[in-house]
Amino acid sequence: MRLDIRYRMRFEYDAPVREAHNELRVRPRDLPDQRLLAHRLTSDPIGRVMSFSDYWGTTVDHVGLMAEHMAFEIVAEAAVETRPRPDPAHNSPDDYLDDQVRTDEIECMRRSPHVEWTDQLTDVARDATAGNSSVAERVQATVQATRQLITYERDSTHIGISLADLVDGGKGVCQDYAHLNIGLLRSIGIPARYVSGYLFAVDETAVDDTANVVSVQTHAWVEAALPNGRWLPIDPTNDQTVGERHVVIGYGRDYDDVAPVRGVYAGAGRSSVDASVEMRRMEPIERSMTGRSRRRIRPVGYLASPDLSDQQAQQQQQQ
Repeated sequence: MRLDIRYRMRFEYDAPVREAHNELRVRPRDLPDQRLLAHRLTSDPIGRVMSFSDYWGTTVDHVGLMAEHMAFEIVAEAAVETRPRPDPAHNSPDDYLDDQVRTDEIECMRRSPHVEWTDQLTDVARDATAGNSSVAERVQATVQATRQLITYERDSTHIGISLADLVDGGKGVCQDYAHLNIGLLRSIGIPARYVSGYLFAVDETAVDDTANVVSVQTHAWVEAALPNGRWLPIDPTNDQTVGERHVVIGYGRDYDDVAPVRGVYAGAGRSSVDASVEMRRMEPIERSMTGRSRRRIRPVGYLASPDLSDQQAQQQQQQ
């Protein structure tokens, strides 16, 4: 599936501010089943762009603006080609995870800022997985337990809600489903990581729509460790297979490691923020997902090379 993605964030202030710095984690990853064809990041006013990979391998685009301003808009555009992901648990004797797997993925075993599980949640996970022999079966059992503990309701929670309060409230959104599912998995010794990305769907609780253009927000799902260095992706929000409609941005312990935007500014002005994501399904490009394109990919109208933003190129020409 060929998808064009436009992420827009606009900051407005009620008094002049200066020295704004923002870190964005919105650029799709380049993976065996997901190829980043092109990417461009721009801002108005024009800021200086620097890009690097963080500890988890996620691309971070830093946009800095020193000039005084009343508004600041950042737009990240990408073209991605995805294909159905193979089932890593298919025909696999995943009867147990040995100590080496848990050691290798120790950071995805421990508690983290948004994944502090209680003894009650450990009991829920143990009861849900009792009698399941394989890791894949236990993972799926925790998905069903997650969906029994909370129901989906937009704007029902906030970033930073504890798992205990989440369960007490009984409602959540995609990052809550991911955090709760991760907590259940880690509590019974299965390493699990948070995945940030985009989901091409009119409604993130279901992925069977036929629209060609959708307005979304960033989405979150989970990957659980399997033996032999494999990961099993699951989407507890909609209980659907993670496939070509899912576009990966990055991985981490929880939301804090892959928050789409973090920023600071200097000045007394109070800020308001408006963010939106548009995804558009395009005609596929003749291309091997494991090889190089037969021609240079430059989607018509607005996208540049995945290695260099337009603003970076302008800055280099001026130097």
